[in-house]
Amino acid sequence: MTVASLCAPVEHAIAHLKNWRILATGYRNRPQELPLAIETVAKLELYRLGR
Repeated sequence: MTVASLCAPVEHAIAHLKNWRILATGYRNRPQELPLAIETVAKLELYRLGR
C-alpha cells in the first residue's frame, strides 16, 4: 500500500466531520466539554454509516 492510499480514508473522515458545524466553525464553549462534543459527533457519524 502507498502512503496516499492509507491517508485518503483518514482525510475523508476528517472532511466529513468538518461538515458538522461544531468542527467547521470552531468550538466556542468550555474547553472541558470539547472531548465529549467530538466523541458525540464521531459516534453519530459511525451510526450514520452503520458501523
